[in-house]
Amino acid sequence: MKLTLVSMAVVVTFYAAPAVSAEFPKTGEAEYDTYYIDNVLQKIDSEAGMAGIVEETGITRNVKGEAPFHDMSVRCLYHWSLVEGTRHSNGSCVHTDKDGDHIFATFDDNTTYLMGGTGKYKGITGTVRYTEAPLHDTIGGRQAVIINHKAAWQIK
Repeated sequence: MKLTLVSMAVVVTFYAAPAVSAEFPKTGEAEYDTYYIDNVLQKIDSEAGMAGIVEETGITRNVKGEAPFHDMSVRCLYHWSLVEGTRHSNGSCVHTDKDGDHIFATFDDNTTYLMGGTGKYKGITGTVRYTEAPLHDTIGGRQAVIINHKAAWQIK
């Protein structure tokens, strides 16, 4: 009976303990890959050019297999245009870590801008240079891409 009570006390203690967020460096640099699948929401096409609105979701992996930016889910909305063979894109993304804390970012053709966050990311700013490596479309025609990121940030 005593063993059962002690076991229950240990279990209750672990479940009652508040969740503690992992620490995140106030400044730093990291390299990570994001594996994205695109969902084209709308597309227009004319003789002068093409454009589309895309919802993109993915998962990040730090190239060293450790924090920061490891195992985050990402959801983005972006606009792309293609005029005379030149493609441009811009949009916004929210990165969510395992604790539920977010980083809000915007991006253009080759740079992501860290604009702020919640929890451990509150006050984050920085820039993230990125390059794309397209994969074959999925069955059903969704675009798949791996994007390599090189981030530098600070939290004030």
